[in-house]
Amino acid sequence: MITNEEFVVIHTLKKQGHSIRSISKITRIDRRTISKRLKQDEKIEYKKRSYKSHLDKYKEYIISRVNQALPNKIPSSVIYEEICEYGYEGKIRVLQYYLASLNPKHKKQEIIRFETEPGFQGQVDWTIIRSGKSPIYGFVMTLGYSRATFVYFTSDMKQDTWQDCHLKAFEYFGGIPQTLLYDNLKSVIIKRDKYGVKQHGFNERFLEFAKHRFIAKVCQPYRAQTKGKVERFNRYLKENFYIPLRAKLQGSGVVIDVSLLNTYLFAWLNKANERIHATTKQKPFTLLQDELKYFNKNIPLVKHISRNNNVKYIENKIDIDISYFTQLSDYDEVLIQSNQNAS
Repeated sequence: MITNEEFVVIHTLKKQGHSIRSISKITRIDRRTISKRLKQDEKIEYKKRSYKSHLDKYKEYIISRVNQALPNKIPSSVIYEEICEYGYEGKIRVLQYYLASLNPKHKKQEIIRFETEPGFQGQVDWTIIRSGKSPIYGFVMTLGYSRATFVYFTSDMKQDTWQDCHLKAFEYFGGIPQTLLYDNLKSVIIKRDKYGVKQHGFNERFLEFAKHRFIAKVCQPYRAQTKGKVERFNRYLKENFYIPLRAKLQGSGVVIDVSLLNTYLFAWLNKANERIHATTKQKPFTLLQDELKYFNKNIPLVKHISRNNNVKYIENKIDIDISYFTQLSDYDEVLIQSNQNAS
């Protein structure tokens, strides 16, 4: 049985020209399974078999004994003798496996910074700029190798907006990374371990969007540092762009909204990508040139569903307001004019 994620990965690798043998080596999935799944346009779910265990009718008793002893543990040999007196006929190894599932060992993991190859990974996140009745959200995508980053401000986090921001990022970078890393965003994953351990329930619309474009990956729960590169830029964005701009406009009468922020953003973002990065000691835009040759350069057509449910594919054109590229915006002119009138 394969997960939805693995199903998309198999089809994406095949689209990129990999053979079944190559896909099997990369994913460690049996070649017969890959061949079978490649014949399917949509993943067909198979019912998971459930097997009865000799231990089933004693599990309630075992759980009660484990809870009674907390924070200490009762040896498996003791519990084994107890349930044998009640009629258990299975082996102690079955009991030990079950007890291990009740008492998982959580080893504290050392946080290790890892680097990825050019073009391999991007990290994506939403960051809340302002909450309340008129919220502002920042879509942030940071490339793992170069640290080149794209940002776009929105007033919502709907699936259509989410996908549109991805397309804007791909256009900005000049291509698509092989994989994109996310945390537990509802835009990506509906329920972790929905079908079993590491068999997550992905957002079907987003999986369809990712298909043939990139491989979507999710980091471990409660381990946001797994995608620490984009997390660090979220903080950098607020401290070096939003807070200074808000302070500059304070008392001017200009309303800070999505349009205004995106007007100011592009010039600042170019400067951020031209600065010397503290970790790589190089400019993100300089390292981005090394990534371009590994990107998927073809941004596929966008599915459009009309009101009468007719499906057609249209050429993907990135729709960004011209003011997004303007260094001196209408808002700046208003401020300049008001200062001149005041003097």
